[in-house]
Amino acid sequence: MMLSNCHGVKYAKVNRTMKDGSKEEFECPVAIEFYNKIMGGVDLEDQMANVYELNRKSCKWWKKVFFRLLLSAVVNSWIAYTADSNIVKPHF
Repeated sequence: MMLSNCHGVKYAKVNRTMKDGSKEEFECPVAIEFYNKIMGGVDLEDQMANVYELNRKSCKWWKKVFFRLLLSAVVNSWIAYTADSNIVKPHF
């Protein structure tokens, strides 16, 4: 089940590889097609954010949460920018 308010109820045609290696065309909701196209971004964000982890020695829990959210926002914006341009992504 998927809930989206930005894709509507439109359907898109997608190619699926069957067990025997052949490809068939199916219809699926546009929200599912969009999710499948960008689903690797979350894994990439988590991997890159852990490389540049900003562990602050602080007793305040909200500071740790703030810096983690800030780092996630920066990495996510970089992923979105590189998805629309020809920038080569570094391999971690």
